[in-house]
Amino acid sequence: MSDTTESRLAPTAAISRWLTSTTRHPEIAEQDWAAGRPAILRTGILYDAVRMPMELVHAAVWSTVPAVVSGALAEVLDGPVVCHPGQWYYALVQPGTCEVWRDPVSVTRGRGGWLGIPRVDRTEPAPVDPYWAVPVERIDRLCLPAAVAELMRIGRERSEGAGGGVHSAAYVAVLEHTEECTACATATSTCAVGAQLRKAEREARA
Repeated sequence: MSDTTESRLAPTAAISRWLTSTTRHPEIAEQDWAAGRPAILRTGILYDAVRMPMELVHAAVWSTVPAVVSGALAEVLDGPVVCHPGQWYYALVQPGTCEVWRDPVSVTRGRGGWLGIPRVDRTEPAPVDPYWAVPVERIDRLCLPAAVAELMRIGRERSEGAGGGVHSAAYVAVLEHTEECTACATATSTCAVGAQLRKAEREARA
């Protein structure tokens, strides 16, 4: 297909073609998506995938609310992220990241790996099925590996700190408030109470 023809495709169609270009049988992926299932596609060709523990992501972004988490990941990682509910988030990063990745709590899937990829427009949180926490907006925009590593560092630091006493209570208070407060239910706003709770958490962790 020519570049001109490709550019005339609807964005979702162009992204779907890009995602399925790693398989010799794209029609199987399309059938899976049509049936509501994720397509099992190869990693290490268009992208590697960093598997991020869900609890560390939630700790890093101060929330378990899907909309808040998605907004924070979009802002911090600036690239597509797949959520496998109850287990992992997968940040799509440039191919070759697997070869140099050294983070002990998050692993990468590169060449020889596979990943369940949801349909391009599946962006609504689901209890079981994978969805795009941050959708693919452009095929040349992937998450920055350094940003992913920093997110995991922050999440690990906060999660480990929450293991004891005063800090644990302060950390839980932040999460509970964020889930209930409409003013804090975005990645970019915090009410006065939320700000005070976060300050208390930081002081308890220090």
